[in-house]
Amino acid sequence: MAVLDEQLSLPLSWLTESDFADALRQRGAGDVGKVRFKENRTRIVSVSADRSSVNVHTCFRAAPGDVLDAVATFVRAPQGSQAARRSVARMRSWWEGQMTGGDFETRGMSAPCCATAQQREFLRATYERLNALHFAGRLPPVPIRLSDRMSRRFGHVHYGRTRAGERVIEEIALSLDLMVKGNENHLVDTLLHEMAHVEAWIEHEHRDHGPPWRNVAVRVGCEPTACSAVRIRRRSRRLPLTRVPDLILPRLAHS
Repeated sequence: MAVLDEQLSLPLSWLTESDFADALRQRGAGDVGKVRFKENRTRIVSVSADRSSVNVHTCFRAAPGDVLDAVATFVRAPQGSQAARRSVARMRSWWEGQMTGGDFETRGMSAPCCATAQQREFLRATYERLNALHFAGRLPPVPIRLSDRMSRRFGHVHYGRTRAGERVIEEIALSLDLMVKGNENHLVDTLLHEMAHVEAWIEHEHRDHGPPWRNVAVRVGCEPTACSAVRIRRRSRRLPLTRVPDLILPRLAHS
């Protein structure tokens, strides 16, 4: 129990189907005998009529304890009850948090990075420069991944904790479209947006777009909103994008 509870407290720890079933039983869903993870895009969780079998979206393999509480409540609560509705809301919130503009990218997995070596070095150097200029170099090094699967979001961060409970950032993921010529300012703004999340999580244990994050966003000069209305240039889907933007030193120097 103690070992399992420690594992369940880690957002980046992956549960097996057996672990997940054990966790549900420990949370009062004693009839559950079998859990299966499913990779689908519409159904979050389904339960057999006798409540012995649960199918759950594979992103829940990395679910923290309060989300597991919600799944267990959904399994055992009467359909349509207030408890069931609250659990559905919490599960949906978690599920939506694992989706990047409708393109599923599972936390804790080695999701594919489409960046070239030159692009990765450019992003590393830009992160270091922004860190020095706007964060006094306080932010830890964070892997930056380019994703060619984001259709609506420009970027996101993956939060986590070490086994000792220390807050960490697993990675920053950015849309490959930000590397298109003409998107340089949007690239900087998006990277600052995500770096503001890094500070808000590491220093304030805040992982949303509330006041702690907005205060950082205003301070560093990025758009202090969860969603941006700007339109960026999009790449041709038929051709690889290996371009490395020109270093945006004038923008950085005057920040």
